[in-house]
Amino acid sequence: MKTPKTGLRLLLLSTFIGLWCSPILLGQTSSHSWPVESLRVSTPEEQGMDSGTLLEMFSRIQSSQDDFHSLLIIKNGYLVTEAYWAPYNRNTPHNVKSASKSIMSALTGIALKQKYLKSLEQKVAEFFPEYVDEPQKKDISLRDMLTMTAGLDWMEDSGPSPYDLGNWKRLPMKDKPGTRFEYNTMLTHMMSAIVTKVSGTNTRDFADEYLFQPLGITDYQWTKGEDGYYHGGSDIFLTPRDMAKFGYLYLNNGLWKGKQIVPEKWVRESTAKAVTIPSELLYATGLNYGYWWWLPPKGYMAWGAGGQYIIVRPDLNLVVVITANGRDKINLYKGFMESFLENNIIHAIKGSRPLPPNPKACVGLSALVRKLEYPDARPIPSLPTTASKVSKRNYILEANDLGFKSFILAFKNKDESLWQLQMDKETVRYRVGLDGRYRISRIDFSMGVNPDGEQIACKGYWRGDDTFHIEYHIIGDPSKQIVEIIFAGDSAKVHISTFGMDTMMNGKAETGE
Repeated sequence: MKTPKTGLRLLLLSTFIGLWCSPILLGQTSSHSWPVESLRVSTPEEQGMDSGTLLEMFSRIQSSQDDFHSLLIIKNGYLVTEAYWAPYNRNTPHNVKSASKSIMSALTGIALKQKYLKSLEQKVAEFFPEYVDEPQKKDISLRDMLTMTAGLDWMEDSGPSPYDLGNWKRLPMKDKPGTRFEYNTMLTHMMSAIVTKVSGTNTRDFADEYLFQPLGITDYQWTKGEDGYYHGGSDIFLTPRDMAKFGYLYLNNGLWKGKQIVPEKWVRESTAKAVTIPSELLYATGLNYGYWWWLPPKGYMAWGAGGQYIIVRPDLNLVVVITANGRDKINLYKGFMESFLENNIIHAIKGSRPLPPNPKACVGLSALVRKLEYPDARPIPSLPTTASKVSKRNYILEANDLGFKSFILAFKNKDESLWQLQMDKETVRYRVGLDGRYRISRIDFSMGVNPDGEQIACKGYWRGDDTFHIEYHIIGDPSKQIVEIIFAGDSAKVHISTFGMDTMMNGKAETGE
């Protein structure tokens, strides 16, 4: 027989489980079918997915070096999992990088629908004859741009800026248009310029009127190029939930709240195989290409550098959204598919019918997801003697390409330090958490990510007695910098690493302090 205390404990436990497994903690519920103003939310089991499998995946991610920023799973129109890694949350706009190209694809289809464009056989020379300086360039069509087969002699990430249309004229031809895939961000930027010219409004306003406003997307940013056109192939900042809206729009063949936002024919045509990816492109092994959409064996996806994904699987009624600071698996399609999508997310789908409730796994999943966004403070070891020796000293740096002049580290208390960096024209001060938690500092100028100023997240620790390690992140940008400052007497070496690119600077402490 249960005592009153035992019965009360069981009642409280059952209430706790019910709350943690309830969609209310994950978002707002709605009696209407999504799309509505807020995502419908459900437990994984209610949509035929196993919480235990998802819990295993998140536990593995937590213990690995994979640097996710967000992961959302939408099954049958329900948000079944929504995870953010500190310092990110659901309200943080994130640079989706080249996933922006798929948005540009949608805008091209809308421009055709609105009669701003006549057909995909129209030539670039029709819109910008001033950039056509050799006969073969006259044959480049809008379709060639959409399929990345324009034939320009281009090397992505190592050539001229794709956001200066003047480079279109300077580039020679390499292949006959329409014959060979060559990934080229300048092609999507040219489409941004064409949409601007034919519509009489800039690409951002065009997208706002015909795509973003109808989807209820209001909190976004879009970078403008040096030539005055909005970047056609990158640098749209969206929240993960808004990325999910775009994916769900395509899952539903361009229909949103009973209105055809993107023509259904365009959705089907743009996500069908248009070109085969050359086998030598190892980063895209197993993929084909549509109109600025990548095509896995099943479904299609928008894919941006650093691990930005909007994955659409119509066969499973599934949308997966990921933002990340990509390294290794996250940034390589094949590794990502094997490590996360196929072996975990898709493996968690057990059928089309609801599964029996799994309160234990559901509680564990909800608790872990919350911990990722709100991590516990870590115990802080005693600071090494070096910390007091270097604290508040000004270190003058040798000339360097980054334009950094000097830095000061101040260890004011046990939980936090202050890192002051003197650049060419600005002095910035960053709070650095020492307890495993990021501290966020705001600066009122752009570091190349957000035009109106940045939020910088930093945390750090002493690695040994002489090396201070800082994780430095501009919120919203896929790349994270690892800064290691190695002290030796009055000297310091500053090593900065991001995406495998390394910079080393030498410094010397000012004397006479």
